Amino acid sequence: MSKIYFYDTGLAAALLEIDNASQLEFHPFRGSIFENLVIVDFVKQDYNRGKRGNFYFWRDSTGNEIDLLIERGNKLIPVEIKSGQTITDEFFKGFRYWKKLTGYEGGFVVYGGDMVQKRSDGVTVVSLDELDSV
Repeated sequence: MSKIYFYDTGLAAALLEIDNASQLEFHPFRGSIFENLVIVDFVKQDYNRGKRGNFYFWRDSTGNEIDLLIERGNKLIPVEIKSGQTITDEFFKGFRYWKKLTGYEGGFVVYGGDMVQKRSDGVTVVSLDELDSV
């Protein structure tokens, strides 16, 4: 099933009748809006660098998923997007499954916190503010 993303997350918030940032803090679509914001930022980064980005969403029939796959050469780099501000083991579930399927180790987690963390499994955790370094 396809996903639809808004280039303007402000428009998405307005359509959801979110009038200010404090409403978003506990809104049921907070994670979806954050994911949308991150994906569109990746698209804009590639566009501004003169690259034609190939981005994909992957989910299998049992619900395993990767929020974003970025095609770079002959590699698909997995990216998980989490609006939470605390890094938990749940952030890495998709990477473990992806590694079993593809053998690829590594990727990125973009999350709502403010730390940068390079893990021994090759996954780098970055905040939204550090997204341009990915």
